[in-house]
Amino acid sequence: MSYITSIDTDDLTNPSSARKYDLGVRFVDFSSSDAIKPEYIYVKASGALTQFQPYQVSVSNTVNGEVTTKVPSATSAGATIEAPQVAVSSGNYCFLQYKGIATVLTTDTVAAGDYVEVIAAGTGLLLDGGTTGNTVEGAQSVGIAKTATDAGSASIVLSGNKVEVAAA
Repeated sequence: MSYITSIDTDDLTNPSSARKYDLGVRFVDFSSSDAIKPEYIYVKASGALTQFQPYQVSVSNTVNGEVTTKVPSATSAGATIEAPQVAVSSGNYCFLQYKGIATVLTTDTVAAGDYVEVIAAGTGLLLDGGTTGNTVEGAQSVGIAKTATDAGSASIVLSGNKVEVAAA
């Protein structure tokens, strides 16, 4: 997958029913003032995407839908996890953030500094290893919490790394 250097930045928050970019293309937002620049991947939503919920990048044999999304599924091969920063209708094309500071749903109480993971069919991030205070990055770590939450949305530094997704 390749990177593009220029897009209409409105496309980061405005999904479209028409494809505007090559599927799978990646974009780094160098205009961001964050120390870690947000990175996005362009996909076709396989279903309605809930704002801030974690999803997994996937492939499909559907014409004009070859790079798509799915609910996280168990894999040890390495998955790319992203979080839409806006709701996306099924079948729409959009950029999804997979690296940098993003708002992501959690299903656990998370403290700032906790590493987080996603499990198969997960609708939010969990504490990596199931314990608060986990400050050791593992093969399942999607990122690290910048803010605390009691199972809601939190500011998460997404690593952009390919990760293992546990079955449960």
